[in-house]
Amino acid sequence: MGVLRVKWLLVALGAIVLAAGAALAVNQFVAPAPSAYLSSESGVAYYPACGSEPLDHGGLTWYPIWRDAWEGPSAQTAPSAQSAPGSGGRGIATVAMVAAPPGDGDDVGTLYVYPIGRAYWISESGDLDTWLTLVPRSYDWVC
Repeated sequence: MGVLRVKWLLVALGAIVLAAGAALAVNQFVAPAPSAYLSSESGVAYYPACGSEPLDHGGLTWYPIWRDAWEGPSAQTAPSAQSAPGSGGRGIATVAMVAAPPGDGDDVGTLYVYPIGRAYWISESGDLDTWLTLVPRSYDWVC
């Protein structure tokens, strides 16, 4: 009876690992619907100068990810002037290895939180935007 229990536990553990891997793949590679965000908050201070800066907000740490084909929040569900995505969710407008000082409205913006640990931040100026994930990331460059 003990061997059967161990086999059953190993099968259950394997199923859990497989489900977690599938959820991670969805989180990283499948775009959310533009209108499916759970919440939005304006006035969020963040400046993605180098593209590797995490955003600490509300007790969570968000890490930048690049998704050129993902759309930002739709204007129909976010009618404020600040919420209209400037670059269509194509990530950070310019990835520079030397951090330039922020321009007017570049270091404060709106954070849209989506299900499954994803978020989208766009600056008040509309010049900078990026997708974010709760999955810890490391980056291959120093700014």
